[in-house]
Amino acid sequence: MSRTTSQSAQNSLNATVMIVDDQMTSRLILETITKSIASNIEVRSFDNAETALELARQQPPNLVLADVKMPHMDGIEFTRQLRSLPNCHDIPIVIITIYDDRTTLYKALDAGATDFLRKPVDHYECKVRCRNLLAMNKQQLIIRNRASSLESQVHLATEAIHTREKETLYRLARAGEFRENISGRRLLRMGQFSVIIARALGLPEDECRILEFAAPMHDIGKIGIPDAILKKPDRLTTEEFEVMKNHTTIGYEILKDSPSPYLQMGAIIALNHHEKYDGHGYPNGLKGEDIPLVARIAAVADVFDALISKRSYKDAWPRDDAYSFIKIARGAHLDPACVDAFVENYSAIADCCDEFENLSIPSVAEFSGNY
Repeated sequence: MSRTTSQSAQNSLNATVMIVDDQMTSRLILETITKSIASNIEVRSFDNAETALELARQQPPNLVLADVKMPHMDGIEFTRQLRSLPNCHDIPIVIITIYDDRTTLYKALDAGATDFLRKPVDHYECKVRCRNLLAMNKQQLIIRNRASSLESQVHLATEAIHTREKETLYRLARAGEFRENISGRRLLRMGQFSVIIARALGLPEDECRILEFAAPMHDIGKIGIPDAILKKPDRLTTEEFEVMKNHTTIGYEILKDSPSPYLQMGAIIALNHHEKYDGHGYPNGLKGEDIPLVARIAAVADVFDALISKRSYKDAWPRDDAYSFIKIARGAHLDPACVDAFVENYSAIADCCDEFENLSIPSVAEFSGNY
């Protein structure tokens, strides 16, 4: 390295050095040496460890030089306490000692010392060691800052991926409702109903967040049902209803085997949301707790939301009538625990209804025109 390059590197240190020694002469010598390392070195000198620790707690230095033998608190205990402070775990600490016994050196190393200097201090050796330790500390800070920046970038990228995944899930769920000309409002609302019930039942928050986006995919299988049946304004015949039932298995086949937790839960809900608690549902006639809990939750949310929504074959029910129907269906169609959670949190359900009444959601026509 050339003299010019070396000088430039030294001047770029821009560091703070802490000196802790009860002897004034020793402090002055160390101050002179460390200030000669670079023009932008700030030196903070202390005659006792307690005051030095207090300042280090507020403003961590880049390098510490501490005498091993001091009254009240020696250099080894000072090192141990300094290492326990936030942001002081990686600071280079040089212990200065007149001793040459290994016991003292081992104790200092165990406490967290980085290096040693013996008195009387050799000026050149001290300067070079301190300069190298400061350079190492600077590189550690650069690496730590880069790691923190990278972590932040990864977090933002992950959030962006999750946002895009959720948007994709919403659009996928819309596909199941698109041909029935049902507003996207219903999908979002039904997801919120499911979350309210799930939280009341004590499901972990991460499962609740997945359920919010998985529940609206319950009818994705309807994209495989013929228009003549799906859009029929009258009551379906027995044969037509058998075809309609297939939307549960179609939805399951579409969503299954995905690594996405949203699609995994969506597949479970799509297959089982028409199972009934008394065993008279479809497609598999499951009964009671044999029906997956997320499907039992989604069933309550789906029934209530379907009742208060207008369809080609029916008008929207008043909320109070739909609420009464949910209570009547307790233990037969719907899981009693899920119904109880719905009833106990009905004020939140009603607030959710009001919120979505005033929420602007793109219509099917708008979606088809813009995407």
